[in-house]
Amino acid sequence: MTTTYPLHAPFSPADAPFPDQADVVIAGAGIMGCAAAYYLARRGVKAVVLDKSRIAGQQSTRAWGFVRQQGREAAEVPLMMAGMRIWEQLERELNFDLEWRQGGCLYVADNDEDWASFQQWMDVAKQYGLDTRVLDRAQIDQHVRGMHGKALGGLYTATDGQAEPRRVAAAFAARAVEAGARFFEGCGVVAIERGAGSVTGVVTERGTIRTRQVICAAGASSWRLLKTLGITLPQQAVRGTCMRTNPLPAVTASTFWGHGLGIRQRANGAINLADDMQVDVDMTFGHFRALKWFLPELWAQREKFSFHLNGEFVRDLRDRLPGAVSGGERVLHPRDPNPQPNRAHAPKALQKLRALFPALKDAQVVESWAGLIDVLPDGIPVLDEASSFSSSSSSSSKAAGLLVATGFCGHGFAMGPIVGHLMAEWICDGQPSLDLSEFRLQRFFDGTMKRPRSML
Repeated sequence: MTTTYPLHAPFSPADAPFPDQADVVIAGAGIMGCAAAYYLARRGVKAVVLDKSRIAGQQSTRAWGFVRQQGREAAEVPLMMAGMRIWEQLERELNFDLEWRQGGCLYVADNDEDWASFQQWMDVAKQYGLDTRVLDRAQIDQHVRGMHGKALGGLYTATDGQAEPRRVAAAFAARAVEAGARFFEGCGVVAIERGAGSVTGVVTERGTIRTRQVICAAGASSWRLLKTLGITLPQQAVRGTCMRTNPLPAVTASTFWGHGLGIRQRANGAINLADDMQVDVDMTFGHFRALKWFLPELWAQREKFSFHLNGEFVRDLRDRLPGAVSGGERVLHPRDPNPQPNRAHAPKALQKLRALFPALKDAQVVESWAGLIDVLPDGIPVLDEASSFSSSSSSSSKAAGLLVATGFCGHGFAMGPIVGHLMAEWICDGQPSLDLSEFRLQRFFDGTMKRPRSML
């Protein structure tokens, strides 16, 4: 019988002894860090995992819950195909109820531009032998019930699925702890120390830990941590809003995107609902950092972004004033970011949902939340080892023993298991079992960065 895991549990009591050394330190207790700790523990390596907030306190529990291979940048498809094999067995392996459903992923095109994009993406699917198919309207109706509205065609991948983000990272963490990993919440990594071109330790809010292996999986804060080594990471954060409805009549077991909606219907009938790919940008002075990399795609995809000048700008300005933070203070701010959902999304999304599925006329939003999505200019993550960095901005910043897994651009939840597995292989075997050259950091500096299909 599988375990139903609570949304959060205290893995690191306040009186737990703090280590002064570790074989591996993982900065960030999101799904990447928790999965890496689990797979390392399975191989006898007991990592110390640190987070300034709490286990899965940020984006890892705020995602839509899509577990898809479909529609990704070409570089990500081999990773997700390998990752899907992990997902198919993950509930059994972890012995947790993850709300896993392998009902496929369905994209519906209601305009010529999307339809052309779907057909072009089939070249990617064929390149890797993915089971994606193009559907006509009659075939679409076999996978989604009672859909009204235009459908020029669809894209469907039967092996795609879904899971509940609030369960998965916590499950990885629980099993990692059982195998000997240690988690310390409310304790961020302030800096990484280096000597003779190799990692020698990490400076934390509770003291220094000596280690020769570090995984930076700190989400939207990764750029700041890497900066302590002189490494430039062109990373920014945007705010995404998601909603959940009351239990409703079943319309589809597939994850669904179309007509300006993202839909994931859970087994109990409740729907995770998102208003298309719209995100909010809360402007700060920090958004001018790395602007040269982002500006072309921000303009090309400007319909996806809403820019705001609000309290985040004021907070950022206050923190930059002289004396705002003492020079010797080893504390990370904000401790526990709590981004607020855009309240304009719920009524718009409900209106679209009811129009698209008349059977869902009684739909109501019972919960809304937002997450900080860490984005990179080309829409794919950095999965790299710092010993290979050789860009003009980081030529003197090599740090053997440092692995980086960050910048998942809003679709990292599904990649968590495979990325954690690869990080563990990298540490234990000296290299990962998949080719990760497309995800190297140097692409931003050597002219090989590719234009993305989408930054999100």
